[in-house]
Amino acid sequence: MQGGTGRKRGIILLGGVMYALMASFGWQAEHLEASRPGRALLIAAALLPLAMAALALLLRFSGRRAQAARAGGAFSAKKAFGVILACYVPMFLVMLPGSFAYDVPFQLEQVFTGRYSTHHPLLHTLLLGGCVKLGQVLGSINLGAALYTVLQMTALAACFAAACASIARQSGARAAKWSAAFFAAYPLHMMMAVNATKDVLFSGLFALTLALVREAVTAERMDGRLGAGVAFAGAGMMLLRNNALYAVAAWVLLLLVMYRRRALRAAGAALLAMALCVTANGALKAATHAAEGDLCEMLSWPIQQLARARNLHGDDLTDEERAAIDELMPGESWALYDPTISDPVKFEFDPQALLRDVGRYVRVYVSVGAKCPQAYLDALLDHTYSFWYPYSTYRVSGYYLQMGISDQYYEWCDFERISDQSLAPRVRASLSWRFGAQGAMQIPAVGWLFNMGAIVWVMLYFVLREMYLGRWRSFACGMLPVLLWGTFLLGPVMAGRYIYPFVCSLPVLASHARSVPEAEENEDEKQG
Repeated sequence: MQGGTGRKRGIILLGGVMYALMASFGWQAEHLEASRPGRALLIAAALLPLAMAALALLLRFSGRRAQAARAGGAFSAKKAFGVILACYVPMFLVMLPGSFAYDVPFQLEQVFTGRYSTHHPLLHTLLLGGCVKLGQVLGSINLGAALYTVLQMTALAACFAAACASIARQSGARAAKWSAAFFAAYPLHMMMAVNATKDVLFSGLFALTLALVREAVTAERMDGRLGAGVAFAGAGMMLLRNNALYAVAAWVLLLLVMYRRRALRAAGAALLAMALCVTANGALKAATHAAEGDLCEMLSWPIQQLARARNLHGDDLTDEERAAIDELMPGESWALYDPTISDPVKFEFDPQALLRDVGRYVRVYVSVGAKCPQAYLDALLDHTYSFWYPYSTYRVSGYYLQMGISDQYYEWCDFERISDQSLAPRVRASLSWRFGAQGAMQIPAVGWLFNMGAIVWVMLYFVLREMYLGRWRSFACGMLPVLLWGTFLLGPVMAGRYIYPFVCSLPVLASHARSVPEAEENEDEKQG
């Protein structure tokens, strides 16, 4: 009992410290031109007791809720699929033939010219481009675009219905029905279902993989069907985003450290998923002769830090340091620095220069950081704070969720392009501005439903809850989206579509898995 009490207090302290630090530094990132670390730490210290008290109340309430009966009758995955898909149809008619922005022109260029690159997931590029090209053959590009949107809506609804079925097996029909209602009625799902970006199918498969993984880890036994589900859903998920491959690799190590032999089957299914992903992606690369993607996609943090230091403290740097930065960012592209998105500088970054003398540029990065630690810290805070601070206004460069049809980057195209065929153009225009541009942040209360920092904190709360309740297997599974979140923090921008996999994971994290016998869970707690 004493150990459990000590653990609970430690978890409340951990969560309180995390929130207090993120709140104080996040406020400074949003409202000040430069952070004040000393003041931020003082504010965090003042916030800590309040944060701990609020978290303690929430966690104690969760402990009582965990004892409630899991009823609700039977759950039908087929009915859930039909309801979820039906809820997406009105948005399809409003956005007909769908939203084709973001990277769509670049992906279509690959398919129509035959010059492929791994910069975007090949599986998604081929699926998207194949549908549009089929439409061209049939006489209408818009028909092909609509075909892709319908396929995506259907696949997303199927992933959600299958995830709900897994939740029903773990937590009962009531939890599954509430989850299905969330997948059907939460507006972001409707918006994303008709948005032709890889994040949609990735997020649906991520939710399904997370549900199946938790079922496999918490169940007394894992049969072959469940293992195959983890392997194939996980492989599909990882084929659509490399972030997931890295997160799953780290998660398997965590699982084996925590549970050793007991986790071998679940870890084996995850490793099989990784093997299937690597094999399939290799086959796609060989078949399309795809060129390798750009190295600088993984370098957003150092690019932002060096650009900020060069802009604000250029006179404090040596000639060698300035020359090195100018070589990596030719044409003084460091002057394009935008605190919230790395793309302006990243697009001009010269990865070949970096590869020619990696050691030299690493030394320069370290030496500049030693001279300009404040610039490095502020570059990091400004670039990522929207993904961990529940801010009141969306202030990231670019749209929260880009909607409609892109009319840029089609220089390669000499035929009919995808065009807007909306059956409700005024509704589409209103949504594009009120929701797409700012994520509804201008609407009191409603905006918090789409606040990226708030969504992340709900996710973190559910993980802390599993620790508080001593449900270590569920906690281990909850670490998968947390690890994925860590990889997204390294990305070029914190925008609405990047929050989507974490939104999709919330119903799985919120439900209480009941498969593990209490005695066995307590034994795991003792080992932990």
